[in-house]
Amino acid sequence: MAPRGLLDDLKSRVIEGGPLQWARPWLLLLEQFFYSSAEQNRTAPYIRDAASVQGMLNNIVIATIPCWLIGLWSLGYQSNLAMVEMELTELPGWRGGLLTGWGIGYNPEKLLACFIHGFLYFLPVFLVALLVGSFWDVCFSVVRRRPLDEGLLVFAWLFALILPAGAPLYQVGLGMTFGMVVGKHVYGGTGRYLVNPAMLGLTFLLFAYPDLVFGESSWIPVPGLEQTPALELAAAGGIEAVLQSGLTWWDLFLGVRPGPIGVTSVLGCLLGAGYLIFTGTASWRVMLGVLLGVVATVLLFNGLATGGKPVFEILWIWHLVLGGLAFGTVFFATDPVAGAMTDPGRWAFGVLVGLLAIVIRVTNPSYNEGILFAVLLASLFSPVIDFVVVELNIRRRRRLPGEFDG
Repeated sequence: MAPRGLLDDLKSRVIEGGPLQWARPWLLLLEQFFYSSAEQNRTAPYIRDAASVQGMLNNIVIATIPCWLIGLWSLGYQSNLAMVEMELTELPGWRGGLLTGWGIGYNPEKLLACFIHGFLYFLPVFLVALLVGSFWDVCFSVVRRRPLDEGLLVFAWLFALILPAGAPLYQVGLGMTFGMVVGKHVYGGTGRYLVNPAMLGLTFLLFAYPDLVFGESSWIPVPGLEQTPALELAAAGGIEAVLQSGLTWWDLFLGVRPGPIGVTSVLGCLLGAGYLIFTGTASWRVMLGVLLGVVATVLLFNGLATGGKPVFEILWIWHLVLGGLAFGTVFFATDPVAGAMTDPGRWAFGVLVGLLAIVIRVTNPSYNEGILFAVLLASLFSPVIDFVVVELNIRRRRRLPGEFDG
């Protein structure tokens, strides 16, 4: 039986009011992942377009696939390389048992060994995020007696990509719970939230569990290994500290560095940005606005550099490849719900994100990754930005002769 027919058969068996009605929302959730809605408009306006909300959100997941693939390889490569340097023969736990039992090994020069090693860390994180998110979607759907929201897949996927590989699974569940409940469902669901639920979930974890990003083996999950991310090195000792650690600009651009699972590759972000712009899913104005805000703010700090703070002297070309600035710009600043909706507002929103990202990165001594808080803060101001743009446009049109006559 074809998948479509199988789903329809299961839905017909799980009727409302029956003993298995609790399973109906889960079937509808599964259906949303793979098929668009069959409902038709009965009243105007009519829109004849193949696009849908779920399809647009799926485009975001597709756009992150280059980041994901490069991130899996990079995580496995760095883990395998660290094991060779530390003369470790096997990882403890079930992952080590699978890698050894399947004969995959820990050779950093083997592409498949690196991919599978990285995948074994990503898969549990993603599954926990997906299961917890689906639980809350179904709960709110049943309690409110409303159809299931779209967006679960993209929120769980993005949340898994921005977490460290060594994140405990109970923290993954708590972060996803906070993001979905407080960030999404409290405001009415997809299309109504103020800030991206995945980013809000990570923000909650940063404050509740600081060791998630500052603890030992957070980024490269090899026992006994403590490797500092490039952004922290740059914040403490400038670019010289980054180069002394063995990392080059091209390493940072390609993604061969410690960091979250899917955030390290700027190349992957550029490929994803091209796909999002081509499909019309994301606004290029926001991306370019962030770039302009970053460059202008970095040049300002470069001019204020006195030699006492190396982070002031970092050039904008390095800022673009440090941390998660590229990933946040492409996949979070362009959020179609939390961001500005007008074209001039998107320019202003992007510039504000770039400005805040660098100000936080340069001036905050406790946590230098500014793009996370920059997008969150700018998202809170996006309604104000659009309001100002609309009001200015109304005033401009009122000054035109005959515009509002009759």
